[in-house]
Amino acid sequence: MSDAAPVRLAGVRPVVVAAVAVAAALLAGQLLVPPIVGLANNGDFERVLGPVGLRAAATERSEKYFSWVVRRFEEAPAGWYPTGLKTSETLLARVAKSVSRPFEKDGAFDLRWLGALHALLLVAGLGLLLSATEPLPPGARWTAAVLLVFVFTDVGYAAPLNSFYSQAASLVFLLPTLGLLARGVAFPERAGPAWAAAWLAFAVGYSGSKPQEALQGLLLAAFAVRVAAVSGRPRKAAIVSAAALLAAFSLWDIRQTPPEIADVARYHKVFMELLPSSPEPERDLRDLGLDPSWVSAVGKSAYLPSSPFQDPAFRAAFLGRFSYTRLLGFYAAHPDRLVETVRSGGREALRLRHPRFGNLEHREGVPPGAKASAFSLWSGMRLALPGHPLLWIGALWAATLAAVAASWRRASPRGRLAREGLVLLVAMAALAFSICVLSNAHGDLARHFYVFHALTDLLLVADAVWLAAALASRRVVPAAAS
Repeated sequence: MSDAAPVRLAGVRPVVVAAVAVAAALLAGQLLVPPIVGLANNGDFERVLGPVGLRAAATERSEKYFSWVVRRFEEAPAGWYPTGLKTSETLLARVAKSVSRPFEKDGAFDLRWLGALHALLLVAGLGLLLSATEPLPPGARWTAAVLLVFVFTDVGYAAPLNSFYSQAASLVFLLPTLGLLARGVAFPERAGPAWAAAWLAFAVGYSGSKPQEALQGLLLAAFAVRVAAVSGRPRKAAIVSAAALLAAFSLWDIRQTPPEIADVARYHKVFMELLPSSPEPERDLRDLGLDPSWVSAVGKSAYLPSSPFQDPAFRAAFLGRFSYTRLLGFYAAHPDRLVETVRSGGREALRLRHPRFGNLEHREGVPPGAKASAFSLWSGMRLALPGHPLLWIGALWAATLAAVAASWRRASPRGRLAREGLVLLVAMAALAFSICVLSNAHGDLARHFYVFHALTDLLLVADAVWLAAALASRRVVPAAAS
């Protein structure tokens, strides 16, 4: 972030090697060495297990869901669980399964193979981010290394890596995507066709990981075009082409959310989040263009046998009348309800660890839903901040944007591009928050916020590195002048 001349008192390679080695060791200790940490299945694993051809070895429902991490999985007919969900997590699970086959004599699959693959991609992303700090002073590089390792080896980020949740793919594709963009900012002359191809692969993996991440691909594509503008004519075409392909993929992927996910999300948004907190649910139903008599559905999950959503006539009538456009109109007419929705969802904006799902294996002395206490310092510090979480998030966004605006005029072209990178992180975090809070019920926000947490923490780290570089530059310049 500094506009001073590059300071190379120590090479960046030792920083990257040290940070990658420490991060890999800390993640391996949590994910691969028994007793491992992971994240219990809430029923979403099957959307990946089915296409891959795996099934949990545990047979008891109480063993498989919510309470403990299941490590062993068995071969099953591919497609045994029909799902229309398209996610890059399925690709990662297929790779992990294929790699494990020569080592699994009984034909079973150990979850740690997938955890190791997730961890490998996450560490690669950290390495790319750190390699982009080469133009910065040594103090700023080490600041980046210490903070990135400290934050992203926390159990709040590590535990979902031992899972089949698609949010794991979101994180492990996001970090390399942003790492390559950071390298494009630091070394635009090196951002050629190979860079563009690698960035496109990671960015597609991120955008295609979960339906809620698809829109983020448009922001990433727009920033890649900005990198192309300073990379030089021979490289510009490759980067712009990659950005166009990502934008096209993201627009296509937005429309691929299967009805069993999109329709349930719409129902839950109304009857599990909006109306239960309403002082006048019948009026709200009327204002949403829905039948006021449907108030009897308030608080009833779509998955319950007694839920009206199980009635085809009700389901068709509801889905025919309700849309997110209508919901936005409702919020425009009732700004107090919008404020309450944001305030309510924002209460989870600093909670990195899921409050209900267990992250330990079932063994003697481990109660249902038990959670590991090791490597939880960062997630604990986040949660311990006083006051409403959105005050802290808003302050971080506002301070970042204010610093960008205040330093914009005197920044070099590359410095301005780096500042645009900070704006990109703010925009992506704000979009992630808005999608989670406004389009979903709030019951599982702790898991949906996974990428929002990562973007927020990356922004915090980037700001700290910017400050460290600015302080170092002030010390170096007077010394050089004397």
